[in-house]
Amino acid sequence: MAAQAMTAPADLPGDLTAHAHDVGAAPAGAPAPAAGPDADAGSGDVPSAAAAPAAAAPAGFPDIARAVAELEAADTTALDPLMRGDYVRLLQAVPGALHRDGDAFDAEGRRVHLTASAFVMDAGADALGLIWHPKGEFWVQPGGHIDPGETSLESAARREVAEETGLGDLARVGPGPALLHRHALSGAFGACGEHWDVEYLLRAALPVAELVDVPSPEGLPIRWVPWPRGADGRHATEVELPEGAVPDLVEKIAALAPYVDRWVG
Repeated sequence: MAAQAMTAPADLPGDLTAHAHDVGAAPAGAPAPAAGPDADAGSGDVPSAAAAPAAAAPAGFPDIARAVAELEAADTTALDPLMRGDYVRLLQAVPGALHRDGDAFDAEGRRVHLTASAFVMDAGADALGLIWHPKGEFWVQPGGHIDPGETSLESAARREVAEETGLGDLARVGPGPALLHRHALSGAFGACGEHWDVEYLLRAALPVAELVDVPSPEGLPIRWVPWPRGADGRHATEVELPEGAVPDLVEKIAALAPYVDRWVG
């Protein structure tokens, strides 16, 4: 894809990388969130582009209206409605934020964009698949950037799962994304300053005993860790994760617990 001409915006809010979950003032000129019963107000902590807001996604990327519809389809208490409002406002203000070379920036001039990932469970919902991220050097759920030709956020998450774990026969759990997560990135990620991740929960058709033999097409190490359950079969607080797991993974699993109990049982 040809590179876009971009200029760092002059009206950014404070250092977004330092307070990814905090609220702040809306950037000057940012559009209001989508109207309607499902529209969230948003926190206002949203990057902006130097140019006037575009009306459509870059060629070859998901339609903004479809991406917004996917976000609004989520039905989970684990998903912060203020954060969902921020995602909607970001996409409406800067459609280029759908991809890594877009024109949304943090306070340091590094790019801010959406990514898509998925927590993958086995057929019995007894285990969760993690991959080793060579750049970040941690265990994490499979995921990555949205590619040209991707038709939806979910399709991007599914492609990343297939590329990194070799799994393709997966059922989505619930009506939309299970979690949203904004996180700052280290210098190892180059020009990427912050990822706004859209995180799905997917379920494989095979038990974990068979999934452990499926190799990663990208040659990545894969670990299947037990989904924490108590004697009653519901979520337990003790989580067994491999050393080097991304620090917020325990928090994410705890947030997913009621979602799994509701949609999987």
